[in-house]
Amino acid sequence: MQMLCPIIPDITRAKCLRWGAALALATMPFAALSGPFEDLEKEVMQWANTTPAFQGRNMRVAPLDSRIALQNCQQKLQFDQPFPVQPSVRVRCSQPQWQLFVTLTNGAEPASPNRVSPAGPALHKVLVSKEMLKRGTLITPAMFVEAEMPIPGMENQVIVDPKLLLNMELVRDLTPNSPLRTYDVKAAVMVKRGQEVQVSAGQGQGFLITMRAEALQDGGLGEQVRLKNSESGRSLIAVITGPNTARIR
Repeated sequence: MQMLCPIIPDITRAKCLRWGAALALATMPFAALSGPFEDLEKEVMQWANTTPAFQGRNMRVAPLDSRIALQNCQQKLQFDQPFPVQPSVRVRCSQPQWQLFVTLTNGAEPASPNRVSPAGPALHKVLVSKEMLKRGTLITPAMFVEAEMPIPGMENQVIVDPKLLLNMELVRDLTPNSPLRTYDVKAAVMVKRGQEVQVSAGQGQGFLITMRAEALQDGGLGEQVRLKNSESGRSLIAVITGPNTARIR
């Protein structure tokens, strides 16, 4: 779903943007539009085809909300992807000022939102949790199993590739047999401020030294963080290699 936000310098605009972002992540069925929206869809697809996040993928623009009254833009449209984990494109116009969230979906042909097979709703491949998982859990593929179930309105929000679960953690509780969605997870924090970290140095150089250090900031896998040697008190910088482990380059 898309939402048009007026550009006004007060709290109303901020609320509108937050609602627009949330609504853009939902997949609600609306009739496809014609006219000016066709040109907008073409420009969105042209931008997506030159953007690394979408290149090589068979994408199309999801049907736009017919209730939107969109003014013709007098300037060149600007495009970006504000939510990396979601296939949403933000379209902005500076004259007149407006912005619109457009969702990209997989497949070349528009899918009928109310299409039902003779045997019932269409089934989709999903990953479901084997047991109750708490918020903050560092998840692994072993915690989930593949299943097929109807997921009306969530077709573009579920995670189906177990490889995407590596180094991710839950942002909310997940009940058993619940499909895992993109907004249920985030990049895991491997090292938290104040925790003890096992630091190694010299690996691959013919020697290996390990030491204990205190994390001075949070960090995820592959990130550089500031640490303090627990014995000498000296500050150092290391790259996070796993939960509470880091390496000095």
